[in-house]
Amino acid sequence: MSKKAKLGILMQFFASFSFFVVRIFIPQFAEDLNATRFQIGIIATFFSLTLFISSWISGRIADKIGRRKVLLAGFAFSALAFSSGFFAKTYPELFLLRMLAGFTAGIYPGALAAYVYESGGKMGKYTAFGALGMAVSQFVSGVVVSVWEIPHLFLISGLVYTVSFLTALFGIKKEEYKPIKVPLFPLDVVKRNKDIYIPLFLRHTGATGIWAYWVLYLGQIGANNYWKGMLNVFNFGTQFIVMYIVIDKISGKKSIGWGLILSAFSFFYYALCKSYLWVIPGMILTGIAWSFLYAGSLKEVTERNKERATASGLIQSSISLGSILGPLIASIVVSLTGDYRITMYFAAAITVVAYSYYLFAKGYFKRA
Repeated sequence: MSKKAKLGILMQFFASFSFFVVRIFIPQFAEDLNATRFQIGIIATFFSLTLFISSWISGRIADKIGRRKVLLAGFAFSALAFSSGFFAKTYPELFLLRMLAGFTAGIYPGALAAYVYESGGKMGKYTAFGALGMAVSQFVSGVVVSVWEIPHLFLISGLVYTVSFLTALFGIKKEEYKPIKVPLFPLDVVKRNKDIYIPLFLRHTGATGIWAYWVLYLGQIGANNYWKGMLNVFNFGTQFIVMYIVIDKISGKKSIGWGLILSAFSFFYYALCKSYLWVIPGMILTGIAWSFLYAGSLKEVTERNKERATASGLIQSSISLGSILGPLIASIVVSLTGDYRITMYFAAAITVVAYSYYLFAKGYFKRA
């Protein structure tokens, strides 16, 4: 790989760490600020709404003005927005600051994926080091919250986003860029890749319904703050291994299919857990599933589209759209029933629907 590609992968590691180091403890922090169960789910919905809007717009901008400017803006604004969560003292303040953080975090993903691909980087390695950043972030978050308090995670997030900004500022040289014309609503790109975007949206609708209350569910089955962070290390650590070793060796199409069906199995398994230690095999299975699905999707869109930042940004938009609907559904269900496991059954069912659609879109039913 070129030095430019390695630089992009390093930025992906830092950015993924920053994004996820605070995320798992947001529901618990909201609960500490006297949020209701419905409000806990809604905060994830609106975070994802602003992330969706931003990633939709920013991928197109990166194709028009170049990668460097968008990366610098995304990392700088994310550093400010994420660190500001430290000052939230009430639920409304946390709610507004998370909306702002969602918008800033949607600026850079499409530009970063396009930069790495165009620099000769492999999407498997790119996503692998993103997963490694997530794994390290979960270890750090578990340790920090065990020793200090949740708000300190916001400062750590902002600090590492600053490192991403400095890496881009001094590492990416100013170059002439030939703009790629992309309409405000890139319907051609959406239609061309709907076999990827729709399954991602459906799968993530189910997944984020689980994650909206995940830390509270773990507490319900016996996990302390340290284990709430550490359990996710099994997920993200598995992603790093699979993405680094396996993904670049198989086709994107097969990878997506396996990612969907394994996701359905892992979501159903979580509902069966009686203790937090039972969660570990499910975390490993989820890590394998997401490795196949996410990295396979990125491989497909970067290879089949010239508007790579736009197409990659729309992957994040698809994920974010699911992240809007999933927590909203979960917040209603959990408010009415008080049962976190229903979100897991729903996630498994909707992911089966996503897998069925993917097979249909690829023409498997016609062949039969």
